[in-house]
Amino acid sequence: MSSPEPAPAAPVLPQRALRVVLLGLLSVVVTPILVIIAIGIDSRVIEKVLGLFNDRNPAEQVALYSLVPLLLLIAACIFFGFWKLLARSWTLIAAGFAAFTVLFAYLAHDEPTYRHPMTMEDISPVFPGEDASYNLLMRYGKQHPLGQSFQAPSFKDPYPKLALSPVNEWRATIISHRGELEAHWTQLAAERAWWNELSRFDKIGDLMPASPDGEIPAFVIFRTMSQHSVAMASLEALDGHGDQAIDTLLPTLEVGRKLAPYSRTLVRVMIAVVIEKMAIQTANFILDTTPVSPEARARLAAALKGGDPEAGARHLMYTEYVLQLGWMPRNRVGDIASIWLSSGSRQHFWVSYFNCFGPLFFLPHATLNRMGDLYQDWADLVAQRKVDQMKERWDEFQKEMSGPGLKNPMGRYLALMGIPAYEKVAQNYWSKEDMRAALLERLAKP
Repeated sequence: MSSPEPAPAAPVLPQRALRVVLLGLLSVVVTPILVIIAIGIDSRVIEKVLGLFNDRNPAEQVALYSLVPLLLLIAACIFFGFWKLLARSWTLIAAGFAAFTVLFAYLAHDEPTYRHPMTMEDISPVFPGEDASYNLLMRYGKQHPLGQSFQAPSFKDPYPKLALSPVNEWRATIISHRGELEAHWTQLAAERAWWNELSRFDKIGDLMPASPDGEIPAFVIFRTMSQHSVAMASLEALDGHGDQAIDTLLPTLEVGRKLAPYSRTLVRVMIAVVIEKMAIQTANFILDTTPVSPEARARLAAALKGGDPEAGARHLMYTEYVLQLGWMPRNRVGDIASIWLSSGSRQHFWVSYFNCFGPLFFLPHATLNRMGDLYQDWADLVAQRKVDQMKERWDEFQKEMSGPGLKNPMGRYLALMGIPAYEKVAQNYWSKEDMRAALLERLAKP
């Protein structure tokens, strides 16, 4: 009678511990893969994922953080499944790691180069003395004490609509609020001195670094100065002082004309377009209202001349792209999401988690190459005044970036979030250019 075969010896403790660690690692790396698969199946999932970074909405964060126990339970189930399937075979464990390595390599493989390399200096070349003009401009920056403390003078109710169209309403508005406007103009003596000094620079430089939190001009000071200066010039025209009205208007026109060419931000270009458009409308109001001497007309024409409208249109399209190209590659995906979607805190768990698995979620070259293609096409369309075709190109871009797929889910979503509504901006730009050309033609006539 043969003796029974001995039972297989249990694995020694170090081997069992090693298997637990390896299977635990596999369980951990499965989680981001499941997230990516879920995003690939339904693009709305990424909005919930990005909600983890939205610390401006505490209720949403609480709801999402309550999912952590569920995620831990899923991870435990995955670990238990791996333990049942793989724990008794080193070959299967190795095959599991090999499979995930291949999948990770596929998801993390980025395009090798940028198709549209550009820098801030390419769209805003350095010139002698730009630091002086930039420092003066940013005396009223959003982060500068003067910019933060400035308060626009208040009007009595109802607050006037300080817009030059329609003309009859503009005339009625400035006449009815004349006393307040004149008092404000006196009150703004320090700001007027700054405004006039700024207008005397031949160029106004921009030294802002490629960073989403870089210093930009405070909008309220530019709105206040432009609105009050055109109102005062209009009142002087109504009083029959045409030359004085032109001289009051010229600093505003000069500031508007000089802000855009060296701008590194879309915000500054848009401010410039609005200011210049208001100044041109006011110049026409003055010429329609009262006689202006040939000398004053010549000064106005000189301020309007110069510049390349097509180059200005291309510059307008490239500012936002160059900003993204300058800062995105320097940051990991968790940090990018935190900057865009929250107050900028990079301390909570989700930032570190997504930074750890960043290459699986965000491919900077692929993201910025698609954005660069869009901006290049838009620049060509806007330079050729084919603004009506921008939406068609945008629809193509949206379809490409929001379609199903496993690669670069965060990059594709962030690319869609990071692009402003440029169509209206382009329309305003060419509207302003047409008004400028028409005014120049008017001034050329005797």
